[in-house]
Amino acid sequence: MKKAILSILFLLHCIVVYSQEEKTEGYQNEDQMGGPKSIGSQLEENNNKYTFEYRYPIKVMKGWYDLKQKINDNYGIQFGVNYTSLYVHSTETITSDNNPNAASGILDIQAGWTFLNRKKGKNTGTLYFKIDSRHNYNGRDATSPMFHGIFESGYYGLPGVGYNDYTIRMRELNWQQNLFDNKLIFVVGKVDVTNYFNFHGLVVPWQHFIGYGSSVSGTVNWADPGLGGVFSYRPTESFYIMAGITDVRGELYEDGKFLDFGNYFSDGRFEYLVEVGYVPTFAERYFKKISVTAWLSDSYTTTTGSAIGQGQGIAFSSHWFFKDRFAPYVRFGFSNGVGENAFYKKDIQIGHGLRFRNYDLLGTSVSWNQPNVDGAKDQYTAEVFYRFNLTAHLEVTPSAQFVQNPTFNPEANNLFYFGIRGRITL
Repeated sequence: MKKAILSILFLLHCIVVYSQEEKTEGYQNEDQMGGPKSIGSQLEENNNKYTFEYRYPIKVMKGWYDLKQKINDNYGIQFGVNYTSLYVHSTETITSDNNPNAASGILDIQAGWTFLNRKKGKNTGTLYFKIDSRHNYNGRDATSPMFHGIFESGYYGLPGVGYNDYTIRMRELNWQQNLFDNKLIFVVGKVDVTNYFNFHGLVVPWQHFIGYGSSVSGTVNWADPGLGGVFSYRPTESFYIMAGITDVRGELYEDGKFLDFGNYFSDGRFEYLVEVGYVPTFAERYFKKISVTAWLSDSYTTTTGSAIGQGQGIAFSSHWFFKDRFAPYVRFGFSNGVGENAFYKKDIQIGHGLRFRNYDLLGTSVSWNQPNVDGAKDQYTAEVFYRFNLTAHLEVTPSAQFVQNPTFNPEANNLFYFGIRGRITL
């Protein structure tokens, strides 16, 4: 907990140093297929130009961003570094011996190098990579915010999606190729399928909602990043078909493994995903999209000897950003509930984001799910957050989550999570 307090003090220090800073250059997103959590989208988001109402630009980082722009202009290399901290407190624990607090940090280093057809501006090829370190502040033996629900407080879900604990590693490494004026696109290598399938506009857990009931569908057996490929074809500007195949489990986040493509691809054990969707234009997919995703994951035996059956299901998602302020979404999914990373047989999510003129963001959501645990009651969740954009490079986000009928804590009818998140981008 001492490290968590020091991290908060560090964020407050950054408020003083950078509070009047303005972004001075912008990247263009070279990823023509992924969602708002993809590397290309995050590079653009973290380096784009904003005009912040009621803030005075000092431009203390102008030289740094001028250098980044020069490198991009000359060599087609975009890169960024960001650090995110999260602290959560639960009002209930499974037993009196469990810890109600959890805190962790994420260091991300990500880059994209467009060196094929860069000057032509079409049919480009880009190499993407993302290196990250995710670490608990109170030691390796502590439970991270991501798994606090299952192991400490009883919620069958993830109260801090992505806020895990593992050694530094290459989380993504892939090549994206655009063909036929971007009508056909494919990415191959180590891929994260959640970047491409069944996303909505407020899915990024270090910028938007952090709870599982507000982000990805818990009915899907989402594979962790691993060897695979994703292909997208657009017969028209508004309709697309996307298909993916990847290692059925993905990497296991074993200590000391910097680059791990997973254990099952060579054994012919895959996860298959197909999505069809409508967008006004494909460039607007982060903001306006209606899609249906079908998936199937092969059966396999885990490294510990457990047998995992074949999982399958369908998930629907729709979000629509309008008037530059309102971002509602609705999602539902159903499956047989089978898979290491599948939590539910059915779920429904409804949410909304309200963006203000200074880019602050208010998010609210509610969800219902039917766990894949025999005899478990239906869970209901709600989440609200307010993201303060203190500068173009610094955000602080208080949040609250509510869970009714936590599956692994039947003694508690309800529980709350209160959290605070801070994020710095460079």
